[in-house]
Amino acid sequence: MTIELRRVTAEDWAVWRPVRLAALADAPQAFGSRLGDWQDAPEHRWRTRLSLPGAVDLLAVEDDDVVGMASGVPDADDPALAELVSMWVAPDARGRGTVALLVDAIARSLTAQGVEQLELSVMPDNDRARRAYERIGFTATGTLGDRLPDGRYETVMRRDLTAERTLLAYERGADRYTDRTDDHRAGLVDDLLALVPACARVLELGSGPGRDADALESAGLRVDRTDGSVAFVDRLRSAGHDARVLDVRRDGWGGPYDAVFANAVLLHVPRSDTGAVLERARDAVRPGGILAATVKRGDGDGWSDRGLDDPRWFTYWDEDALAAAVTSAGWAAVDVRETTRPGAEERWLTVTARRPEGDRPDEEDRP
Repeated sequence: MTIELRRVTAEDWAVWRPVRLAALADAPQAFGSRLGDWQDAPEHRWRTRLSLPGAVDLLAVEDDDVVGMASGVPDADDPALAELVSMWVAPDARGRGTVALLVDAIARSLTAQGVEQLELSVMPDNDRARRAYERIGFTATGTLGDRLPDGRYETVMRRDLTAERTLLAYERGADRYTDRTDDHRAGLVDDLLALVPACARVLELGSGPGRDADALESAGLRVDRTDGSVAFVDRLRSAGHDARVLDVRRDGWGGPYDAVFANAVLLHVPRSDTGAVLERARDAVRPGGILAATVKRGDGDGWSDRGLDDPRWFTYWDEDALAAAVTSAGWAAVDVRETTRPGAEERWLTVTARRPEGDRPDEEDRP
């Protein structure tokens, strides 16, 4: 079965009510509210709950049964901050990615409203919930949450929405980006062709308009096209290509592939997440498989609206730092070199690497 998400409003209070009561009955320790507080609540109170300004209220539905719920509520005093509340998944639907599905959808919707960080609170002894939230990008802040009756405090966790904000720029600017992309294939295409056998199977990250995938396929390679932007994936599908949305930080990559191809993609990954993404890339290829990627050369990181007229996050690298990050992620034969075109205003680095032949896949591979 497929889990679908439905956004609800005050008009859907009668559908929201039994789910909320089931959550309070199933996990009373996880919520600030109590079942008795809401069990006999009148209609207007439920409508008020579903009418919070800017709030995103979602239900997870499987085969017409509601199996989960969650809300994102913007902070009244800080428009860049929102709180994740009312998170609950039915026992039979747990362990299947429902939490991530709900949270990611809320994060995307709130980002479109200008929210930059998503915050939540968990009970200090709820290790299972804390680990689940850590897996989808939340980290403990060290800030004390609400004081509990026993004198302890809730644990406050926060997720930065940098990735969602960058993807939003591509969602809004897909047409503009396509128009500004020239027809000449990236030099990275030739770098990859020199390193893989004929008919190699390649996972492309950030396929965008599909220019480089077209070139790779014309050379005889088999390309799995992916992008973090729904707008680009829809474009690729409309053009007759198989394509899928892929969050490089959390979604399953599939494989094993002969190569991972990432032209101007890893430059959007925050430095703190780059090592984990490079490890996932390694696990997605067979022993001896190839990584081919480009990033911008420079110092630091930050937001820029250059090229798309909408802010995107960029992480800049120098040769030594990039080589060290790729090597630390388990790649061998790491080659980093500057590949800036003559007269270009921005400087670029290309990195190629190989998964060691003796690095046998284990049961935890296929990220």
